[in-house]
Amino acid sequence: MKPLNLQSAPVLDQPAHEGYLWQGRRISARLNQDWLADRRILYALIALITMTAGVLRFYKLGAWSFWGDEMLTVIDVPDGFNFSWIRQSLAISLIQIAINGLGTSEWSARLIPALIGMASVPLLYYPTRRIFGRPVALAAILFLALSPWHLYWSQNARFYTLLLLFYTLALLTFYIGLEEDRPLYLVASLIFLGLAARERLVALVFVPVLFSYLTLLYLLPLGRPRGLRWRNLAIFGIPIAVVGLFFAGPYLSSLSGWMAGFGRINNNPFWLLAGFVYYIGIGTVCVAFVGALGLLLRRDRAGLLLALNTALPILLLMGISLFHYTANRYAFISLYSALILAAWAVVFLIQSTPNSTRVLAVAVLIYLLASPLSQNLLYFRYQNGNRDDWRAAVAVVQQHKHEGDLVFGAHPDLTSYYLGEPAQALHKLDLDKVKSAENRIWLIQDMNVAEVRPDIEAWLQREPLLISVHDVNVQARNFKMRVYLYEPVGITR
Repeated sequence: MKPLNLQSAPVLDQPAHEGYLWQGRRISARLNQDWLADRRILYALIALITMTAGVLRFYKLGAWSFWGDEMLTVIDVPDGFNFSWIRQSLAISLIQIAINGLGTSEWSARLIPALIGMASVPLLYYPTRRIFGRPVALAAILFLALSPWHLYWSQNARFYTLLLLFYTLALLTFYIGLEEDRPLYLVASLIFLGLAARERLVALVFVPVLFSYLTLLYLLPLGRPRGLRWRNLAIFGIPIAVVGLFFAGPYLSSLSGWMAGFGRINNNPFWLLAGFVYYIGIGTVCVAFVGALGLLLRRDRAGLLLALNTALPILLLMGISLFHYTANRYAFISLYSALILAAWAVVFLIQSTPNSTRVLAVAVLIYLLASPLSQNLLYFRYQNGNRDDWRAAVAVVQQHKHEGDLVFGAHPDLTSYYLGEPAQALHKLDLDKVKSAENRIWLIQDMNVAEVRPDIEAWLQREPLLISVHDVNVQARNFKMRVYLYEPVGITR
């Protein structure tokens, strides 16, 4: 393998075409000139990968019980800031339409996210191909189709699959528009960003990612895109400021209310980073890091943008976690960027390795495919879809509950839904009045009780009778789910 010539001048005006990276760097010409050049084979591969994504996303779609955040979607709980239709999540609105038309069930509530998760595969192929060529694009969407993290959110009645799709389209169309000097692509990027911000305000992390990218273009010897001019920056920058202020306005004007709801610290930076790496896959993250390094050594601007979009969101969340509620799912928008970097590394490794040792390069690809498949097997067979089993816990209460018994659940809406009658919130239980109660009390505990009400957590270990355990273990995390029965003095079974 010849050493890289980092002094060669980049070809800035050469358009992207199949088999080549931006700036004229060949990566897989031999592959494109052979079987991938046949459109029938190419479309068949895209269709096969899309069908694989669909099978995974619709398999056991309604098997898992709802969990807390899904119930917020099902009963359409507003967050207190997005009352206007123009601010409301499109995904949530579509889920509500599906529920109203098909009836409320786990399957109907998750139908729209599953369809979006499946459709994301072919939709993201085309902008990826435009930048990196066919082999990398095919590898990237294959990784996406098998991704355990993307599978999980595709089987959740939430907005994350649509958020990832809109955000990634905004990122890729911005890059294409700047490289080709095409203002219409920049306008398309703004539209996609606005749609992503409607799903969740976390999409505005796009701003620090782009600011860092444009700053580094001036500081690093990467050359300048054809479209890096004041006209384009104005076309993009002014509207993005307006869009950002529009969506962030209600939150900024009521910071006290926001902090009252989300000001508690629930995670530490290490836990966020570890979860982020686990959900993407430690092997994928390592290969993506090598891919980012390789692209930067080749002075590739796309590699810089994707590397920033992979690293900055989780780094920002780690900092915010020191004083604010956070979750590693907020960094889900980085997933496809990491997958593209890993795909580029694998394709480059296979293409540049001599025939005698290419089997070792192929082994890397096999590992990156086998690892998510093994995680998906655990997800479907042993880990209950990586979520609490509320349906099973409430079923125990239904089976043994007497008339007049009180029911308290860590999530009262979920408890009420599966119980078929109103339940009370466990975190509002008055321990001083429990001993004088005249009825038996059922208590359904989840893993959040210890954080929200440590006194109730301690009391549960001392007084009530443990009836059943429905814990779900996912690697180092335990989704605690237990049913207790408390019988005040004088009450007989």
